[in-house]
Amino acid sequence: MGHDVSVLSEVQLRKQQISAAKKAAEIVTLREWYDSTVHGYELEEYFKYFSNLGRLGKELHKRGVKRVTELHEADNGIFVEATFIRSDLDLVGSLCALACIFEKLRKA
Repeated sequence: MGHDVSVLSEVQLRKQQISAAKKAAEIVTLREWYDSTVHGYELEEYFKYFSNLGRLGKELHKRGVKRVTELHEADNGIFVEATFIRSDLDLVGSLCALACIFEKLRKA
């Protein structure tokens, strides 16, 4: 049982290290980025056409924006969440939002 406690401590330590590294590098999910960023016209317009950030995430992926981590549901491989470098999202997030809008209007 003492072994389990030391393993748990190692796991907790590793989680703390990862959390600190993410914070230092400003690794965020799309939702964290959206919730903590002042938005311009592009993202306000995006939400007139889309109900969540899923389409924006797909557009970022399509445009080659690097995902730092990806989380998939183990049983069926469904994509759940990704993290990005905040500065990458700051740079291209609004442009990708516009691309989503233009694609939606083009298909309408």
